[in-house]
Amino acid sequence: KETTVKPARATQLLMTAGLAVATATACFPVQAQGANPTAAAPSTSVGSEQASPGGPASVAAAATSVSDASAPVASSSGMGEPTAAAPSGEPSTSPHGNAGSPSDAGTASPSQPSEGSGRGRSEVEIDGWNVDFFEGFDASIEETGWEQYGDNPLTDPGAMGMRLRRDSFTQNGELIIRTQYQDGQWSAGGASTNKVFAASRGRWEVRAKFPRAKGIGYAILLWPEDQKAPPEIDFVEGRFKGPPVVGTYHWGDATPKGHKQKQLGLDNPDMGGWHTYGVIVEDEYIAFTFDGQEWGRITRDDVGEDISSKQMFLGVQSGAMNPNHAYAKWYETVDGGVPGPLTPAVSDIQIDYVAHYTRG
Repeated sequence: KETTVKPARATQLLMTAGLAVATATACFPVQAQGANPTAAAPSTSVGSEQASPGGPASVAAAATSVSDASAPVASSSGMGEPTAAAPSGEPSTSPHGNAGSPSDAGTASPSQPSEGSGRGRSEVEIDGWNVDFFEGFDASIEETGWEQYGDNPLTDPGAMGMRLRRDSFTQNGELIIRTQYQDGQWSAGGASTNKVFAASRGRWEVRAKFPRAKGIGYAILLWPEDQKAPPEIDFVEGRFKGPPVVGTYHWGDATPKGHKQKQLGLDNPDMGGWHTYGVIVEDEYIAFTFDGQEWGRITRDDVGEDISSKQMFLGVQSGAMNPNHAYAKWYETVDGGVPGPLTPAVSDIQIDYVAHYTRG
């Protein structure tokens, strides 16, 4: 594999641990406030990585709206914090009113087998798109130029322990983001393209697999290069145990009354398999993709303005969720706050590659 990057440049670092320290729903809730705890979102069976030539119908039909597009929410503040949201269970629709209508994501995913990492730049080509950034993690994380988060306490509401640099590293051609319990304390990793690449608009693709671990949350998101959020786009978010995967767009301003968001959710019962998770950002819409198929879309009509054109970089992070936190009733947590039968002491997100594309 090979790497395409731009020269590193100095940028203001976040003053807290991790990227979505300032996210309201982000950061790992499994259910938005106001949702029926017993209601299950429609599910789609996803087993192997392949794009359907017929478009995104099978995936898009499984998307559900889990948050009101226009309801003001609490300002972004951390992992698992509940927000004002509409009940879940509403089927989402495409911009033309038909879930599953053709999109520019429908036939565009690289053809990939379901197992194994090690994709090279030439293997992630997408028809109609040009790769302008690619990282295949064949070098140390220091050599890639990626920013590692830490070392500092996890201040994200609901998360336990420390954010440590040691928990973000590369091995065997993969980026590893680790959550672990050691010496009586949880720690978790985080990393970003902050120092090497940011983009306005275009398409991001991340090929990843997740462990099964109850109460361990994750987020893969786009964060403003100027560190002034919103906007924020969380395009892969949830907890390792699955199956819900949530996509969220935050807009407005940073005040509790001015901050707004819309969420969509997709069931992925195969969190432990290799899959490609993506997002397309345009003036008129944000489209969330899974193995090259669009599964949900947030439009300018939903937001009431153009989608933000800010330069944004990609970040990924994880964390163990505290069962004793005030917000714990709204999301899945680690039983007893310590490793057990459903939550191993070490859980790793494995990322094969990260790529960004512009239209060809």
